[in-house]
Amino acid sequence: MAKNINILLIQPRWPGLFYRRKIKVNEQKIHPLSLAAVAASSGNHNVRIVDEAIENIPTDVSSYDIIGISVNTFTSPRAYKLADNLHDKKKTVVFGGTHTALMPAECLEHADSIVVGDAEDTWPVLLEDFTSNGLKPKYLSANQVSGRSIPSPRRDLFKKMKRVAAYCQVSRGCVNQCMFCYLQYVPYKTFRARDIEEVYYELRSINEDVILFVDDNLFCDHDYAIEFFKKIIPLNKKWWIQAPTDIYEDEELISVLSASGCFSLSVGFQTANNSNNKDALMQQNNVNNYKKLVELLHKFEILVDGTFIFGFDGDSKNVFGDTENLIRYLGLDTYTFYFLTPYPGTKYYRHFLNEGRILHEDWAIFDWDHVVIKPKNMTENELLEGVEELYKKLDKTYFSKNLIRNIRRYKNKVLSKDLLSFLLSLGWNYRISRVSRL
Repeated sequence: MAKNINILLIQPRWPGLFYRRKIKVNEQKIHPLSLAAVAASSGNHNVRIVDEAIENIPTDVSSYDIIGISVNTFTSPRAYKLADNLHDKKKTVVFGGTHTALMPAECLEHADSIVVGDAEDTWPVLLEDFTSNGLKPKYLSANQVSGRSIPSPRRDLFKKMKRVAAYCQVSRGCVNQCMFCYLQYVPYKTFRARDIEEVYYELRSINEDVILFVDDNLFCDHDYAIEFFKKIIPLNKKWWIQAPTDIYEDEELISVLSASGCFSLSVGFQTANNSNNKDALMQQNNVNNYKKLVELLHKFEILVDGTFIFGFDGDSKNVFGDTENLIRYLGLDTYTFYFLTPYPGTKYYRHFLNEGRILHEDWAIFDWDHVVIKPKNMTENELLEGVEELYKKLDKTYFSKNLIRNIRRYKNKVLSKDLLSFLLSLGWNYRISRVSRL
């Protein structure tokens, strides 16, 4: 029988912390859910999670037998540095995460072994091989992990602190084919959903009232989504999730969302230009349907955070004015802007590379908050300044007025203390955002 070992799991810090406005909250106060999922697949071994956003990695790591690092593209330089330092201390280092799946050869230059795909069918095998001195350089998920077999994450391993909200994942994967999305280029993109009863009991055990669901697209399975949200109504949680635009006629679904505690959706509108939708294979998007969706969500007192990407080949300098007009026309409550960022190791990245339009290979700023490609119909400075000016203009002339309207929209809802704090912090994080102060 294999002996129990000591495992250290690390979420690397990254330079963009406090910069982005993706969830509109202080990301220091949100736990690293992916590592808790790995911990849940670690059997009886001893596991510690360290999130560098809130604590330092122990100086003395001599007690740990193996160290796992979650690697996203924008955290990869930090992950590489950590791994190299840990190797100097004769530690065994394993990489997992999105960047590992996209750039396996690069990651193997710094790690002893890598995990590609789901941890549930790879990590236990890796640990067994490690304890028997047979560690392999690469573990590829067979992508046969059904959603029903995904266990609840080990939340007991999170550092104790007052948190505004909690992450939760109900499903993985997406059926859409958007060219810029990393899911098109990894072997584990298949949609699969967890057992509803297990998620229900997980949510019931979470102390925080505000839940941020981190699913790629829970709405891939309409019947499952309705069943799940009906199930959690008695929990009285207030929650946020990202959603596609093609639910604009689904009043049954939106009604259930509202009844189960949905206070805001981040909707991937992505562009004000239907030609961009076509070129980027965003088949679920049609600008002509956006207004119907926003009106339906507002009817059920759900806030709408619209996400937009700038830098598509169909974008010219007119895109900023077009997007501003669309946001005002739709009556969006909040908005989040990204710069088009092709993931390294993908066919989409090679397209820009072959055209000589990749500006650099500093993965630390491949975070969707920096310009990393040369646009087709404007300069990179025009792209950068256009987004910055659009943020400043809307923040000063549109967003503040919406705060009052948002409060009125909740006149028929019961605001918990945590949700009120979340909504207030939403406005505050806009105020202190580096983008707003440029």
